[in-house]
Amino acid sequence: MNRSAGWTVLGALVLVGFFSAACTTDIERCSKCGMDVESAPRWIAGLTREDGTDQRFCSPRCLFAWRHQTGAEGSLWVTEYYSQQRMPAVELHFVVGSDVVGPMGSALVPVAGQEAAEQFRHDHGGERVVELSEITVELLQSLKKRS
Repeated sequence: MNRSAGWTVLGALVLVGFFSAACTTDIERCSKCGMDVESAPRWIAGLTREDGTDQRFCSPRCLFAWRHQTGAEGSLWVTEYYSQQRMPAVELHFVVGSDVVGPMGSALVPVAGQEAAEQFRHDHGGERVVELSEITVELLQSLKKRS
């Protein structure tokens, strides 16, 4: 092999290595839609299993849809809109139909406190405020149709 061909092969190997590193598989994907969970950190939601492991989702909408689909057991948590803190979903209120868009489009916006949720609904043109027990398959499907 001549010197020029050797440099060409070496250059090709360097490029292959570069592109392989760029296509990492370490990205955590939403179990429902496959989106990169970290692409929208203010919307991350999840389920903590009995053994303490977390399964994370790109949004509350994906978490709730997945849970309705699978019936999976565990503690549900979401990122609260204002504080950006992880909180138990059962402790929050969710604003439906507002002008705030999440990673999957029309969002269920998690807000701590009934009064704060009602103020958010008013400020952002939301249709209503619901609790976790009111998030049904039908409600999730209606959000999907809006997106």
